[in-house]
Amino acid sequence: MEFNLLNFINENMIIFIPVLFVIGAFMKKSRIRDNLIPWFLLVISWVLVFATTWDGQQAVVQGTLITGICVLGSQLYIQTVRKRDE
Repeated sequence: MEFNLLNFINENMIIFIPVLFVIGAFMKKSRIRDNLIPWFLLVISWVLVFATTWDGQQAVVQGTLITGICVLGSQLYIQTVRKRDE
């Protein structure tokens, strides 16, 4: 049995993953502490999904999944590619 996390995300919401990634990259260069960035991204994703669907439950579930994929992807990149370069 194959598990694919993207199967749980509404295909209209997948576009928010790179959007959150870019927002997170800008936040990383700002004064915002690194440990707060995922929390800001989570709230931003909830707002984006809610503005798209007008459904609070979908906003929480889809926004959380989208943020999780964005943060996980970022951390995988940092831990594998950047650590190898050092």
